[in-house]
Amino acid sequence: MFTAPPPGSGSLVPLDARQMRLAIGGTASPLEQTEPWEAFERSQGRQLFGRYAYTIDGKHVAVIALYRYSVSRWFFLWAKHGPVWLGEQTPAREAELRRLLVAEVRRRDRRIVFIRMHARFHASDLLPLMGSITYDRTYVIDLRPGTPEQIRAAMPKDGRRGVRRAERVAREAGCTIAEETGLDRKEFDAVYQVLVATAKRDGFRPHPSQVYWDMLTSLGPEHARLFVLRRDGVPHCWDLVTVSGKNAAAYYGASSNESRTFRGAEALDWAVACTLAEEGMWGLDLMGAESTRVPELYSVGRYKRRFARHPTEVDGAWDVAVRPVLYQALVKARRARHAVRGRLGR
Repeated sequence: MFTAPPPGSGSLVPLDARQMRLAIGGTASPLEQTEPWEAFERSQGRQLFGRYAYTIDGKHVAVIALYRYSVSRWFFLWAKHGPVWLGEQTPAREAELRRLLVAEVRRRDRRIVFIRMHARFHASDLLPLMGSITYDRTYVIDLRPGTPEQIRAAMPKDGRRGVRRAERVAREAGCTIAEETGLDRKEFDAVYQVLVATAKRDGFRPHPSQVYWDMLTSLGPEHARLFVLRRDGVPHCWDLVTVSGKNAAAYYGASSNESRTFRGAEALDWAVACTLAEEGMWGLDLMGAESTRVPELYSVGRYKRRFARHPTEVDGAWDVAVRPVLYQALVKARRARHAVRGRLGR
């Protein structure tokens, strides 16, 4: 348990894009909390609710950008991978920031039911996500050694063997790997079909093609890049990689069933890592692995752990109720719908 800070010890200050950029300065920041991300959210019909600084004694301790989302006909705010902490992150400071945000949201828009944001320390006001999953561990390929040999040397033994074999098997199968960030829409639609096959195999529903295309075009080649593995000109695997400063993230990826016979996904991920390292990038985040909170990611985590000796802990996402009674009603309604669908076999 922690002791709550005295009322008024911190405050919430609205920021514009330039002020938030200056506040962040050289601090590593997830792309979703930077100015370029606003263009992508806007392309999906989602507007910026606001940017804020959490200040103590006049100093910025954290900054956060929140966007308007909706579920059914109810509204919520989402600060993806936010807040960005510029000062010491403590349980008390996290709790006060949430309290200030809830008060601000209630003041500005009574329609908002909850805020979705990230936190390191568990607290009673943090609720499991409604209708989504998060992750609080990931694997990051350390690119700072710079050369493929040095990067590989820092990986676990099975990972070193794995990427060597994947590189060889994919090459012998006649595969080519290239960046195709500038492809046109027709070409992208053909690449997108690999994700359709991935979703059918792994049991999830992909976004429409337009969402991924919007990410590439609205963020631009500085912040969103596409790498594709092909065999005989046919796409079999792809990674949509986002870039923020010196750090990259494998945001979306897809692989065909056939690509498993020539280790296509592993060969592609390794090639992307080597390319980014050559460009001077520091890390490639593989975005999500299993933990006690999220056992659903166990299988995908088994693959990702080949690329790094140790997982990296990150702040998981939580829901923070702005209108608690209505939020609980929505949770119960969602559970009831799922129960009915389960009985009907849908």
